[in-house]
Amino acid sequence: MSVFDLTFVLCAVIFNLLIIGVYITSKHERVKLRALLGKITIGLGIPLSVVLVAYVVGGKPLRTLVYLSFILLYLVLELLLDIILKIEFREKPILHVPYIILFYIACLGFIAISFSINTNWGYAVSVTFWGVLASLIYLLWGKKKTT
Repeated sequence: MSVFDLTFVLCAVIFNLLIIGVYITSKHERVKLRALLGKITIGLGIPLSVVLVAYVVGGKPLRTLVYLSFILLYLVLELLLDIILKIEFREKPILHVPYIILFYIACLGFIAISFSINTNWGYAVSVTFWGVLASLIYLLWGKKKTT
């Protein structure tokens, strides 16, 4: 396994763990900690950008490059909407739905690329993704519907 592959799979696991943290801190209204975890998540764009360059130079399959591009697009969009523009896009379905779709494409990309690197890492990333889903259920459990 190359250093870039290892960097990728570690970023994938860390990404999922950070998202779990974001959901849990959201549930407990720990705004500052949630913001910190979100910024660290966005920061993963730096090593992942290096990995993308290495993958392009190394001739990785187009599918891998496309998945990684979607992951980076998600992180850039997160930076733009949450940090730079500070848009409350989660309240507007016309913006939130495409954002959610992009998030799940990025998650799928993390899983698919991880499996292409190593089956064990693929399972590790998958398990942490299931943790993301469980923490999302925890976040939403008992939330009152707003109309």
